[in-house]
Amino acid sequence: MTDGGRDLEIHRPKAPHSFREFLSEVGVIVVGIAIALLGEQAVEALHWRHEVSEARRSLNVEVGHDLDVLDYLIAGEPCVERRLAEAGGALGAPGAPPLRRPMGQPQFPNMPTEAWDVALASGAVAHMPAKTAQTYRVIYGNLAWIKARVDEERTDWAKLSVLDLGVPMTPAVQAELLPTLAHAKAVADKFAQNEPLAANGDSARATWIGGQAARVGASGPRGRLLGLAAASLNSEREFCEGR
Repeated sequence: MTDGGRDLEIHRPKAPHSFREFLSEVGVIVVGIAIALLGEQAVEALHWRHEVSEARRSLNVEVGHDLDVLDYLIAGEPCVERRLAEAGGALGAPGAPPLRRPMGQPQFPNMPTEAWDVALASGAVAHMPAKTAQTYRVIYGNLAWIKARVDEERTDWAKLSVLDLGVPMTPAVQAELLPTLAHAKAVADKFAQNEPLAANGDSARATWIGGQAARVGASGPRGRLLGLAAASLNSEREFCEGR
């Protein structure tokens, strides 16, 4: 072909002259594809290594905070037991001590689990070593049980706070509140059996969940701020003298 007096050459692919040359060309293509796939896998592996590392950092901070909250709740067990006994006295339970001051309510700091939800949704948990992922699942499963008990306690104490209103202790009031008191005591006993008070003051980390947290490095330092407002702290002091 010509174009304005110039010859245009069309270069056609050369057919391999031998089977060996054909295999060589195929080999080059296969090696190129393999290198590309390995590079992609390496980049993906680095990505998930980073994601898992960040997820574990967030999980360990969150679990450490929740252990501090658990320690706070465990430390209040004797106070809760004593105040429930006084509530029994106000409701006319035989042999119960009298209610010497307003009933009030114990404080229940939040136990967040958002980092776990994010780690699950992002796929980071699925890329952790199996034992590590299972340990985190166990920890957060136990935290869910604790939070459910705390929700029950909140509900019971909200009902028992009617004792602060000075309502006459009629049979109807007793009939309504005595089952609530019985449930509150049962929940408190169950919580104390599963999360007992330790003599050294580090109760949460001495529990089973504390041991699991230590396995993944999530025990963390103690004494974090629990996010309780000044009003809540004052209410706690009024509820439990000498805590």
